[in-house]
Amino acid sequence: MMRPMNLRAVTNFLLFAGMISAALFAAASPATAAGPEISGPMQNFKLETQSRSRVDLEWKDGTEEIVTLGDFKGKVVLLNFWATWCAPCLRELPSLGRLQASLGGQDFVVVALNIDRKGGPVAKRMLRRLRIKNLDLYLDKKAIAAKALGVVTMPTTFLFDAKGRQLGKLVGAAEWDDEDAVKLVKYFIENPGYADKLPPFKLK
Repeated sequence: MMRPMNLRAVTNFLLFAGMISAALFAAASPATAAGPEISGPMQNFKLETQSRSRVDLEWKDGTEEIVTLGDFKGKVVLLNFWATWCAPCLRELPSLGRLQASLGGQDFVVVALNIDRKGGPVAKRMLRRLRIKNLDLYLDKKAIAAKALGVVTMPTTFLFDAKGRQLGKLVGAAEWDDEDAVKLVKYFIENPGYADKLPPFKLK
């Protein structure tokens, strides 16, 4: 004859089993449970922990026309600061060009922003020398945009979502067409509401 099961014991067992299943799911799905998976060359990418409103940034294009971050509304923007005198910048520029070639379009754009004081002629010559054809020329000769974002080390790269909210940054060079870098960018393209889940920015 079978003994009746204790109802409280059954309830506790089911609760425990549910907690284990949830923990296993979270461990197996880090990108969907807690934001993008940061690995490989992206390990130094620092994610924002608070949601910031659109940053008011502007610079110039190769024809000296003013360009703003708002002009790219609707796209995830990878904003990279570089200079011709910065060796790590020059090493990573080709990978930025390849990233633009593979992912650039209606959802994403790479903005490589040159801060050389001599401006267009110097930057354009370097892009030709490196045989980079997929990046448009953008200039920040007085480093106004760089200062607004607190750039102190070159290169520094920022990611903004389609609403212009800063998602994170990487200080130093990286291979931006590496599998882990592409995966990071794709996460934000495919999850446009990521920043909505962050607490609002508060000054300390």
